[in-house]
Amino acid sequence: MQRIRNLRVGMKIGLGFALVTLVLMGVVLITIQHVKSMENLSKRLVHLRTPTAHASLMMLNGINHSLASLRGWVILGENKFKEEREQAWTEQIQPSLDTMEKLSSEWTDLENVEHLKFIENELAKFKQYQEEIEHIAQTEENTPAKKILFAEAEPLEEIIMRNISKAIKLELKVTGSSDRRELLGLMADVEGQTNLSMEKTEEFLLSGDDRFKKAFEKSWSLNEQRFSEMKQHSRLFLPEQKVAINKIDRAMQKLGPLLKKIVRIRSHEGWNLANTLLGDKVAPIAFQIKKKLNEMSDSQSHLLQADMEAISNQTHRLIILLVLLFFAGALVSGVLGAAITNSVSKPIQNVSRMARELAAGNLRQKKLPVVSNDELCELSQSLNQLLDHLKKVQPFSKPSSN
Repeated sequence: MQRIRNLRVGMKIGLGFALVTLVLMGVVLITIQHVKSMENLSKRLVHLRTPTAHASLMMLNGINHSLASLRGWVILGENKFKEEREQAWTEQIQPSLDTMEKLSSEWTDLENVEHLKFIENELAKFKQYQEEIEHIAQTEENTPAKKILFAEAEPLEEIIMRNISKAIKLELKVTGSSDRRELLGLMADVEGQTNLSMEKTEEFLLSGDDRFKKAFEKSWSLNEQRFSEMKQHSRLFLPEQKVAINKIDRAMQKLGPLLKKIVRIRSHEGWNLANTLLGDKVAPIAFQIKKKLNEMSDSQSHLLQADMEAISNQTHRLIILLVLLFFAGALVSGVLGAAITNSVSKPIQNVSRMARELAAGNLRQKKLPVVSNDELCELSQSLNQLLDHLKKVQPFSKPSSN
């Protein structure tokens, strides 16, 4: 305090303004620091958390979109589903992946970075299998059983039906005896059961219903039995019938195993290669990707909530700090103002009082106190000297009116 008193009046006033300015600067700097911290949190929300959550959701939608389009192509074979699947990749999956790769360098949760690496690897497999399914779905190679049916079984059926019809026509021209009528009936049974076996095979191939499978097995077994009984009447065969029956026999020996193979393939889960790939490869990969995306979304949601709470807490702390700084600044300014004002105003009051007394001719008063080295103290010393001089010059002064 003594040091302040010893300062010049200008220095005291300047020091007061300087200290008040420092207080204000401190308040402003602290406020800027807190606002900057809040700004960083806000930027992280706007430019990191929200875009990451949006990209995760967009990728999830893109995966579901591509799967739905692929199933539509497998089932219906319409080109619009191929276009939609491509659109899902170019407009949803790939852009969202690019966005997450760009943002990953700023992620604070390193586990999400590992999730993204896993997703990148799985997406490559996911896309590859989808392309394989799209390529094979509408081809004969997709359903080997159907290919066998159309490429091998139906030509054999045609041979059987053509020749059995020929044998029946020849038989109808022969005078009927009981043996020949029985032979004609067996030929008709072979014709009917062959046609029925093919029909049940096709129905089982389309539906996979075990009822058609059982109907085929029953029909073909009966067909083989009737054909065997028919061959037992070989002594009745006409020369042209023998040629036709031989052709039927050779075709039957090939057709039976083929139809059973078709049924066996269709009974297996992998009868449709596109569906098998879709169920065994694509769907599990999609499940794993979506699982990781959900984990990332949950993590981002928690981080987003944490940042929002941090902004709220930072705002609350800033308000409290500003209130405290306001009162602290007011207190410091008040104390400094009072001290400086007192160190200036009191000496001025003393000097003013002595000057009035001297003007009134009162030389009987105490000297002014000199407690500092400023201009006011110099003035006090001068008045004290003036008082001493006046006392020497005018020893009999009037008594003080006070």
